Amino acid sequence: MPKSDLTISLNEVLFYFTRAGFGVNAPIGVSEDFARSNIWAAQNGFDPCECSLSALDHLDHKKSSLSIKFEKDNQISHLFCPEDKVLSSLEASVSCIDWIEFNGLEGKLKISNVDCPFLVIAALGANQCFGVKASWIDQDNHFYEVNFVDDTKWEIISTSKAPIESSHYADIYISSLDSNNTEVPNGKTQTFDIKNEKLEVLNNGVKVGEKWPKIYEYFSRCLVKSSAESRASGAGAGLVDTD
Repeated sequence: MPKSDLTISLNEVLFYFTRAGFGVNAPIGVSEDFARSNIWAAQNGFDPCECSLSALDHLDHKKSSLSIKFEKDNQISHLFCPEDKVLSSLEASVSCIDWIEFNGLEGKLKISNVDCPFLVIAALGANQCFGVKASWIDQDNHFYEVNFVDDTKWEIISTSKAPIESSHYADIYISSLDSNNTEVPNGKTQTFDIKNEKLEVLNNGVKVGEKWPKIYEYFSRCLVKSSAESRASGAGAGLVDTD
């Protein structure tokens, strides 16, 4: 099904995106978390292909890295890539959730030079991290703040008309929603009703656009090539229902 303009199910998002992550050599656990983040993005009306293709491309072309290090001082915790590359959002997402699970909402976390910040946001949503705020200024000097208010609502405050999923290369700051509340000059707020958004996707499916064929290409790397040897070892479907 490598066509664009398809409608797929949430189970198919899990199936294809897990394998797409594995197709760019992400560990299977990281790939599964990546797919669950894309399910959350899809449940909130985003095309998961638009959210994720850049992150997969960065890993495939070795512009980003899964290598990550942690430092902490009295003021802030810090996650960063020790190599001369941007930090892959697939790894940044997993490490961010680990930090929150260990620290709760105590203190502040900085994640440096992340390729696709929205995937970190999607991971926070997928893991139900309510009462959390994430903010960043990207390479185009656009400011974004995302507030996870509770289990019914979350919001984006932005100084840009550009879609949040197109924001790239930023230092992300994670903290409690109650910490350092400041007004965003000229910020526009978009609010999401979690229950209604999920219901619409359940009724209508997940629409994937023109970037779907590239996602499918990464997925296809996990397929076993057809040969006499592969079929003899059990690969592929049987010829009849009882095979």
